[in-house]
Amino acid sequence: MIYLDNASTTYPKPEELYIELDKINRELAFNSGRGSYRKAREVSILIDEVREKISSMVMANKDNVIFTSSATEALNNIIFGIKWNIGDNVYISPFEHNSLVRPLERIKKLYNINIHIIPFDKKSWNVKDEIFDMFALKNPKYIFLSSKSNVTGYRLPFEKIFELGKKYNSINLLDASQSFGIDKTITKNYIDFIVFAGHKSLYATFGVAGFIKLTNISLDSRSFGGTGSDTLNPNMPDVSPTKYEAGSKNTIGILGLKVSLEWLEKANINDKEKELTKYLYENLLKLSKIIICLPEDKEKISGIISINIDGYISEDVGKILDEEFDICVRTGYHCSPYIHDFLETKKYYGTVRISLGYFNNFSDIDKLIIALKSL
Repeated sequence: MIYLDNASTTYPKPEELYIELDKINRELAFNSGRGSYRKAREVSILIDEVREKISSMVMANKDNVIFTSSATEALNNIIFGIKWNIGDNVYISPFEHNSLVRPLERIKKLYNINIHIIPFDKKSWNVKDEIFDMFALKNPKYIFLSSKSNVTGYRLPFEKIFELGKKYNSINLLDASQSFGIDKTITKNYIDFIVFAGHKSLYATFGVAGFIKLTNISLDSRSFGGTGSDTLNPNMPDVSPTKYEAGSKNTIGILGLKVSLEWLEKANINDKEKELTKYLYENLLKLSKIIICLPEDKEKISGIISINIDGYISEDVGKILDEEFDICVRTGYHCSPYIHDFLETKKYYGTVRISLGYFNNFSDIDKLIIALKSL
């Protein structure tokens, strides 16, 4: 099998993780904060070390690293935890995922907020100058952006947009599910919340994700229950991270994340992805009937390329690649509702997304090109 769906989840994982997960399951599968015995204390200390590793990536306070089961849960915790008023203006890009879009649509129904889509040029994919007038006329209270498009691999100019928004005191959220840990240029500048997904760019398992709170803005708790502390208080403790982490933690997933983070420090994933992306693009250019979804500046793309093939809908291409060549790609709309108007790909029922990872190689791409050439 040739796996080219790393934007969905990276696969395989580092061998170190597989080995350590077995050890963690056997020796450390205890409930953090729920016991005074040695193993429970050990697990609590190790989880604290994982918070420290994540927080150090953006120079944050470790107590403001909150673990969730998925990036979707993290986004929901933030979006439903912040304060909303009728008529608030929130800005997003056309590249956003439904994990952000759908909670905002629910907020719109509850508070009658205004959701504005930031305009991007269809050729360059640069932000249009209209943004200046938009922000001036309808001041942004919130700006929610992905760091990298899950459909196109495009690195959004979120720093520029967030900096402009801060002139109006905007609260800025970065969904870094596709790039946290790989894109070393992400800093806490102009950002209030960063969301990460363990099973994607961090090369960890499913079931561990979270967000980093980089601001003193208070969030309401979205889940309530036992925390292992302040037990006689019927209300949730008002301190981070406890305030946001009701119930038993995913000890195995979090401690597995620690192994992945240590591996990430040694693996130069960013350079590997860029090298593979360039090779893929150069070989796609040699094929006829291929439509490649790219901006004018190809350097803005890394790890993911979406294509279509004239005469085929995207789903059919995916089926052929799977059934005849044992190649795994993602097809369709990729849970991103606005990007397909921007890319003009609805006539193909979405795109064929080729997403590369650290464990892919040139041979994988060569076999994909041979398969595509046969269509």
